[in-house]
Amino acid sequence: MEMFLAHMSHSAESCYLFNDKRRAELKGLASNKNEMAKKHEIKVIAAVYPPLEHEIYYIVEAPSHKAVERYLKAIGLAAYNKIEIKYVESMEAVLERL
Repeated sequence: MEMFLAHMSHSAESCYLFNDKRRAELKGLASNKNEMAKKHEIKVIAAVYPPLEHEIYYIVEAPSHKAVERYLKAIGLAAYNKIEIKYVESMEAVLERL
């Protein structure tokens, strides 16, 4: 499995914290996030956000970039975020190769 960083950003108007419709949609879709992770072979390492900055960061292990994309769509995050997905490596792995 490879590791990926997904950086998502959205406008204040579309933020689920301030938009009741978006909040309801996201809660519904995200309620099956564990099932969707299994379906798309995703292992979520971390999912974090800086409060009030309208950004979300996911670090995941996945078989491919496309699997990460499909997972984020399935749990509703692609509906209101601009998403950048990047292949990353752990610093520990890099240091071991030195």
